[in-house]
Amino acid sequence: MTYFIYLICLFPFAYLVRFSVGGIPTTLLEILIYVSVIFTLFIKIYKKDKIIFPDIKILFPVLLFVLAGVFSVFISPDKTQALGLFKAYIIDPILFFLVIYTNIKDEKQFDLVIKSLILSGFIVSIHAIIQKSMNIGIDEGRVVGIFGYSPNYLALYLSPLAALTWINFNNYYPTNKKYFWIYLLIFLIMLMAILLSGSRAGIGSLVLGVFIFYFIKYYRFIKSNKSILFVLIFVFVAGLYFTWQNMKPDFRQNPESLRAATSNNIRWEIWKTTIYDIIPKNSNWLKGVGLGNFQNYFTDLTKGRINYPEWVSPWALTPHNIFINIWINLGALGLIAFIWILAIYFQKSKENIKYMSMFAVVMFVILAQGIVDSAYWKNDLALIFWILFGLSLLDINTNHSRSIN
Repeated sequence: MTYFIYLICLFPFAYLVRFSVGGIPTTLLEILIYVSVIFTLFIKIYKKDKIIFPDIKILFPVLLFVLAGVFSVFISPDKTQALGLFKAYIIDPILFFLVIYTNIKDEKQFDLVIKSLILSGFIVSIHAIIQKSMNIGIDEGRVVGIFGYSPNYLALYLSPLAALTWINFNNYYPTNKKYFWIYLLIFLIMLMAILLSGSRAGIGSLVLGVFIFYFIKYYRFIKSNKSILFVLIFVFVAGLYFTWQNMKPDFRQNPESLRAATSNNIRWEIWKTTIYDIIPKNSNWLKGVGLGNFQNYFTDLTKGRINYPEWVSPWALTPHNIFINIWINLGALGLIAFIWILAIYFQKSKENIKYMSMFAVVMFVILAQGIVDSAYWKNDLALIFWILFGLSLLDINTNHSRSIN
């Protein structure tokens, strides 16, 4: 069963293989997840083992998240699309989270899940580099990778896995030089693919992740040396300033001249319209606009505005922010549940001394990218999020995963 879990962690992008079963659209990833659930139930029943679930304090916000999804399906104008998103972004990854929690029981299995994720990033990176070398899959000089649509999707997938690789690369030095060099090579290949994607958010979030990793690793030393702490604060503030200078919109442009504006301006208009014109209206702040209905709602709202139909609405697939995206799709209940889940994640990560920095850094990378993009709203990204959440609950410091209260 655990090898089947490693297989799914190795191929989160298996959702790209799409087909129908009995007229119902599905993906290879979805089938693999369902098979893992069936295998888990079969093995537990055959061995007469008790199926262990996380504590109700952990399951409660997860159930609220699912409930918010159910409600959003009901209010969505397109029920078919909403149901598809509901099972792909909520049900499927949560089912796999429960499979991981039930089956991963010791540090060796935990480590193999991590290695599978890293190898997955390596495979995607090699594909992206080959694309660049052959000059295929290029969008305005940027590599789109295996996902075939947006270069940002490539960076959203790779940056957290690159951070995961960097942490493991550091953990093997100097105890195991062989793995040290292997992880370093994999990290450099991932870094090259991220650079080829041209995603500023991907590059910036990875840099932030490395910064946070070393801050956590040498926290006691930094805390006892005020001068170093001052320098790090200065570097962090300077980094924020540099990031703002690169990400800020051109305020000299107005909506009528969006054709000449950068992607920063388009993203800014999406944020502004969502926050000021969508969320406050018709109780959208409470219930959202319906699962998968954001772009249609945005397009209909702005169809009479100059340049919006041509230059803004086509890019408004999501609100380009992970929290606003959850809020507008799943309503206030979904946002509260998501933040609650994150709070549990960081609390459990803090308790897991050996892997605390790994859990914290990878999630910070995801959330940093999520400031300017929807770092959850995709089959593979949602799956990786729930894999991390499942792993964070496992108490493997003592090779025992069931001491959570």
